[in-house]
Amino acid sequence: MSLLTSLQSKADALATLEPDVRADAPDAVHQMRVAARTLRANLRTFEDVLPSTKKRLGLIEELGWLGDALGPAREAEVLAELVLDLLKRTPSEYVLGPVKQRVEAVFALERESALGVVTDALDSPRYRSLLKSLDAYFRTAKPGKDPDLSRLHKKVRKRMRAALPMPHGAERDTAMHDARKAARRARYAAEALGLPDAKPIKALQDVLGEEHDRVVTAAALTDLAAGAHQAGEDAFTYGVLLGLVRCDSRDFDRQVRKAWKAARPSLR
Repeated sequence: MSLLTSLQSKADALATLEPDVRADAPDAVHQMRVAARTLRANLRTFEDVLPSTKKRLGLIEELGWLGDALGPAREAEVLAELVLDLLKRTPSEYVLGPVKQRVEAVFALERESALGVVTDALDSPRYRSLLKSLDAYFRTAKPGKDPDLSRLHKKVRKRMRAALPMPHGAERDTAMHDARKAARRARYAAEALGLPDAKPIKALQDVLGEEHDRVVTAAALTDLAAGAHQAGEDAFTYGVLLGLVRCDSRDFDRQVRKAWKAARPSLR
């Protein structure tokens, strides 16, 4: 698959997924968000290959807008799944109060609100204009010179080498998240070019992503506990769930170093 064909397929996915996103079909919001994010990342990555800087930059901006509109709905869905999974792993004697009901209600409300934002975005002239602009751009675009991913790979190496030796804490969490974003962009580029390097880079991104999910889940549990306390409910269980998150993070250093070692040859 050529670079242009790969990019066009992601642009086509936005329109193809629209009915399912409107119907809130399983995983549809996630898939549209991935398509928008992949397109945006690759339009940035291949700036020296793709023509018409002004048009390309305009598409990058609009894809960022669409991704931002889709993000909260997906995040509410993921957080609900993560917290409910933790609750399933918790012995019943440690579940005090209407914990499941609160978790489901809070995230359902957040998701309902976020889906309204998604619908407003899809109904807007801005979204229609984006689809038309993408179609027009890829119908006329002719990639120039061969892609060079060296700068992108250098960014991943730099961020990983900075994050790994840092002491545990918020700053390291942020550094690892920055490394994850760089790895994700490198993976998208490798996949767009049909390179075998994509697999180990994706494995690294997955390990970093799982830890980022734990960081976000920990923050969500703190908010849930505060809401339960304010409502006069027992907040003990949220502390238990937070403890499970911390336990799940214990093996992260070993996993990320192993994934980084495997990915390094692909990021020369």
